[in-house]
Amino acid sequence: MTALLALTATVFTQASPTKRVALVFDDGPRPGNAEPLLALLAQEKIHVTFSLVGDRVNENPATPKTIAAAGHEIANHSQTHAHPRDLDAPALDREVASAQRIITAAVGPAPKWYWPPYIEVDDRVRTAVARENLAIYTPRRLVASMDYDPKVPAVEILYRATTDISEGTVILFHEWRS
Repeated sequence: MTALLALTATVFTQASPTKRVALVFDDGPRPGNAEPLLALLAQEKIHVTFSLVGDRVNENPATPKTIAAAGHEIANHSQTHAHPRDLDAPALDREVASAQRIITAAVGPAPKWYWPPYIEVDDRVRTAVARENLAIYTPRRLVASMDYDPKVPAVEILYRATTDISEGTVILFHEWRS
């Protein structure tokens, strides 16, 4: 977690008071990874968005409750994290609706946002999301930290997440990358 601490210090100490960024942690929750991350975020007094996968919520129902209780935003990130382009319309509807139901049951308030797996959005995704009264979160500027690629070293992740960051940037991470 030292790379995240360095990132946090870099992003927030170099930013002007009016420059705001959002950190999104994808594909969880994974208890062994979420707990240290939550402790670090609490220590640094930072709130982030966790985009949760329904299957992971089923495996670890206490972790999303802890995330929500800590004041972090929760987004629906589908039931299984399947590529939307590989699903027919009924399967896509199930991906969105099942995750919404499971996440809501685990944390209480229903997520307001849908963060599409692989950032794949088409008319079928828009329709499935609208049926659940969700909005697709579409950042003005998205920076992928590349932390999902084990070949990318921490120094590169830090560089990507702190270089050329502008107002409203969303920086994408995964809680499972130490």
